[in-house]
Amino acid sequence: MQEPLDIRHLRYFLAVAEAGSFSRAADRLGISQPSVSQQMRDLEAGLRVPLFQRRGKRILLTPRGLIFQEHARAVLHHLENFLQELHSEPGQLRGELHLGVIPVLNVPLVPHLLGFFTADHPAISITVEEISSTEIETALEEGRMDVGLGFLTRHSPNLRYERLCTDEFALIVAENHPWSKRRIVHFSQLHHQRLVQLPDSFVMRRMTDEICRRHQVRPHTVAEINAIETLLRSLAPLQAATLMPKIALRGRESLKLKAIRLQGKKLGVDIGLLRLSDSAANSAVAAFTSLAKATVPKMIKPTPATRQR
Repeated sequence: MQEPLDIRHLRYFLAVAEAGSFSRAADRLGISQPSVSQQMRDLEAGLRVPLFQRRGKRILLTPRGLIFQEHARAVLHHLENFLQELHSEPGQLRGELHLGVIPVLNVPLVPHLLGFFTADHPAISITVEEISSTEIETALEEGRMDVGLGFLTRHSPNLRYERLCTDEFALIVAENHPWSKRRIVHFSQLHHQRLVQLPDSFVMRRMTDEICRRHQVRPHTVAEINAIETLLRSLAPLQAATLMPKIALRGRESLKLKAIRLQGKKLGVDIGLLRLSDSAANSAVAAFTSLAKATVPKMIKPTPATRQR
């Protein structure tokens, strides 16, 4: 190689790093496996450092490979923003925005936010990924994501947490549930009641477990389901309830579920934006933040009963 690397090498390298295999990377890239292997040998020779190590059938990155991966992502990100800027109208915001959202907020909030955002900023390419709160925080810290939408756990000192609104946990039931006609249920009445819950890998499940402990309540968990949509659709067949913020039902009216207000202590949950503390210079992040602050509070309006508490 006359030059240590070119853009093709960066794309091939990242494909191998993510796939953990030359053959799987070749499939994703639509080229032959020998071609990928040869390009990676040329890259290592040009840089004069080992980037890969074999562990059985899996390809892992060396310590220097991990450093190269971080910078390769940044280079490609800047290049893609530059190319988009060349093809955009002068004065428009340009670039990419990678948004992470927790599952319970994806259906209620994201479709409307995307519609408003792309209408105002057509030159910004937006990618949405539905992942857990913990994964959002990790991706933000590693630079793989620009902004997150979720519960404000405030776990990381490197992130900025901005509250958009506060929702409340409610008892979600189907029309065939014995309590479907109730307006209010005291939390103590959930002792030994049939609940469908998320696994404890979800922050929301850990929140509801803490609320149950606070009220000295031990519900009867009849099933654990790791997909919000499947969980909600299972309430009627199982004749069970679940604990979720009321916003979970927004955009899911066809499921014919009801959110019954719970009477208890500290049932509120803060919903907001997560981003790196030094992300203010990113114009796409700033634009999305401004939109979310103006839009989300209007989408989650407190009920009169909530305001009176």
